[in-house]
Amino acid sequence: MDEEDLFTNLASGKYRNIVVLTGAGISTAAGIPDFRSPGGLFDILRRTFGNRFPFVYDSPESILSRTFALAHPTVYQNDVKPLLKHLLDETIDVSPTETHRFCAWLNQQGWLRRIYTQNVDGLHLHPTLKIDDNLVVECHGSMKEGNIVLYGDELPKRFYSCCDEDFSQTIADTAAVDLMLVFGTSLRVLPFSAVPNLAPRGCVRVLINRSLDECINYQISDSDRSVPRSPSSLRIGSRKFVTAKNLW
Repeated sequence: MDEEDLFTNLASGKYRNIVVLTGAGISTAAGIPDFRSPGGLFDILRRTFGNRFPFVYDSPESILSRTFALAHPTVYQNDVKPLLKHLLDETIDVSPTETHRFCAWLNQQGWLRRIYTQNVDGLHLHPTLKIDDNLVVECHGSMKEGNIVLYGDELPKRFYSCCDEDFSQTIADTAAVDLMLVFGTSLRVLPFSAVPNLAPRGCVRVLINRSLDECINYQISDSDRSVPRSPSSLRIGSRKFVTAKNLW
């Protein structure tokens, strides 16, 4: 299938149960920095905390981990949280991007099954989009709600229950997810990155990212200190053995 086939099938309403996965890349057009690009959040963390905590130069996400918050509670409360709040305050009046509006269009057509997002900016639930909050799973929490999921934290229970609802192996073929769109995520953080592997047989999967090779070929090694070593499989909801590595 090429792009023309995809757009033709989409416009004709062939796909009726669409799941969308999104990452920070879809919000950069709204002025919100992503994580890994130059000038993004990780660069900000390096500049702000690197002198005090040299390990941040190699592993900036460590500052956003539960391990760091417990080891340095004063720094986390007085420095890290205010920084994140400041970054949020700078974007409080931002508007949804074309990708957010595309998701809203899918919802208007009645084809949107669910949005799973890594983003904590809350833009999928912007009132202008009119997407019911039941259709959006904020997998890593929300800045506005104050329930950010740190590295090392368990994801919200709703993430697992929605995965069970959307990817149950007992769902009839006519109700199964038939299209999965993955926008703007590097697919490096488990368990979110393994959700595409839940797609049922016959489901069309589309990965859209500026660095496709990095997404497709990225594998966590012993020498990669930026994230914990990946297991070969993991449990997501009632699915006990979901392949952890990216399968594209």
